[in-house]
Amino acid sequence: MTDQASHHAAGEADPLARLAQTLPLPAIDLTVDDPVDPVDVAAQPGRTGLARVARGGALNLGGALVSAVASLGLAVLITHSFSKPVAGSFFVAMSLFLIVEAVANLGAYNGTIYFIARLRALHAERRIPAILRATIVPVVISSLVAAIAVGVFAAPLATLLLDGKSAPDVSPAAVASSLRALAVALPFAALADTLLGASRGYHAMKPTVIIDRIGRSVLQSAGVLAAGLAGSSALLAPAWGFPYVAASAVAFFWLRRIMRRAASRRAHDEPATHQPAWPVSARRPPIIDNRHGKPNAKGFWRFTGPRSLASVAQIVIQRLDIVLVGILKGPVDAAIYTAATRFLVAGQLGNAAISMAAQPQLTRLFTIGDRDGANAVYQATTGWLILLTWPLYLLAVVFGPTVLAIFGRSYTGGSTVMVILGIAMLVATGCGQVDTVLITTGRSSWSLYNGLLAMVINVGVDLILIPRLGITGAAIGWAAAIGITNLVPLVQVATVAKVHPFGEGTASACLLTTLSFGIIPLAARLMAGDSGPVAIASIALGCAIMAAGLWWIRGPLQLSVIGLRRPAGQ
Repeated sequence: MTDQASHHAAGEADPLARLAQTLPLPAIDLTVDDPVDPVDVAAQPGRTGLARVARGGALNLGGALVSAVASLGLAVLITHSFSKPVAGSFFVAMSLFLIVEAVANLGAYNGTIYFIARLRALHAERRIPAILRATIVPVVISSLVAAIAVGVFAAPLATLLLDGKSAPDVSPAAVASSLRALAVALPFAALADTLLGASRGYHAMKPTVIIDRIGRSVLQSAGVLAAGLAGSSALLAPAWGFPYVAASAVAFFWLRRIMRRAASRRAHDEPATHQPAWPVSARRPPIIDNRHGKPNAKGFWRFTGPRSLASVAQIVIQRLDIVLVGILKGPVDAAIYTAATRFLVAGQLGNAAISMAAQPQLTRLFTIGDRDGANAVYQATTGWLILLTWPLYLLAVVFGPTVLAIFGRSYTGGSTVMVILGIAMLVATGCGQVDTVLITTGRSSWSLYNGLLAMVINVGVDLILIPRLGITGAAIGWAAAIGITNLVPLVQVATVAKVHPFGEGTASACLLTTLSFGIIPLAARLMAGDSGPVAIASIALGCAIMAAGLWWIRGPLQLSVIGLRRPAGQ
């Protein structure tokens, strides 16, 4: 019997109580503000859960690797199978879809991660089904409204995106058809994001990895490949959008299974009498901080509302420049700019992989007041992030034109974009999961202000520089936004939460990756040129040095936790 069922005298006989465990229904009453019994939330406060983060991060990294390869493969397939105008117009339509989807999902997935992790840390799991009902219904409604709006206004949007002109091989009517096809997938994409966020609140990373990172990405690439083999640009949007439908369905049933198992474990482990897990004489119960959102519907949306706007600002920063390049310079330049940014976006998948694993654990540690533990997780994950992403960004800076040749020789004009954004991402990843840390302290409104400031700067710089400098101006605008969204919260978390990413492991990771994939490849290029064989040889040497270095400094980087068995009770 679950906690929710035991809360009612006739739980098994009440179909609504039973259904609440599995189906998202409209919330009826979430105003109950009974005291939360924080049993065992402060047990063993020194335990950081870093091994759990490492396991979840490793799992996510595997999925991120597949997703990155699929993302790059998709871009390569499109650029080689279709003309630049067709490729550029599809990239613009896809970017617009992702922006609208970020608005439609209301940023609810962030709220589900935060609140489910908090409620589980406070042993108040009985509130989780109500939180989910209050979350999913608004997401479904908002995404349906957004889908209808995109479908109705597809024609004028297509005209705007093409600046009212028909480019070779593409017309406003064709772009409008693509937008309508993507509109059908919009509600499913928003629902999938929310359901997968809820599963991560349970520390379950497999659904996100298997459904989103692997399943959706592979299906999209396969669909685009089929469209390319058929030589039909009209199939691009349906083939890319349909996997969201499948992802939402699988995510729903997987989350239901997770919730049932969690309820079963609680019913089995729950003692007959609820006794505090700490000796009264030893220490006082922890003070539960609800300033940043009580575990009810009002508290949920008070926390999530600002975060939803921040999510919109984030996706605008990542995608609006492609749309603006398409409008101001045309689909050809949009195709080149998109190709030049794909490798950097692939690196961001690694960032997201570690962030997804760290966010629930950071939430738990800040909830029970274990600031030292949170700082340890922050510094360790920053070192891992640098090891993961700096090699890609450094190689993009050193071998930009050679890398872009994979899309075709005509795409090498985007090498300057790769250099600008590569340097910006080196700075950003050096700050670690700084926005995630800020959010898990409960200050989602601060994240919102940072994101809005960065968005305004990004759009302003784009509008000024794109007409003059083209895609280079777009890269400068994005780089400025990246700096704002990382350096500002870095100061905020250091001041308010008293945590920072800089430690022995972080410094070791910076030095090792810079030597292996910055200094050695750059020296090889200066002495022997930037040909393919030179790049491959220098990368191979860098990998060898990296492997030896990782073994030498595995202690400061805390790499040993990846091989630890799961500690009991964690």
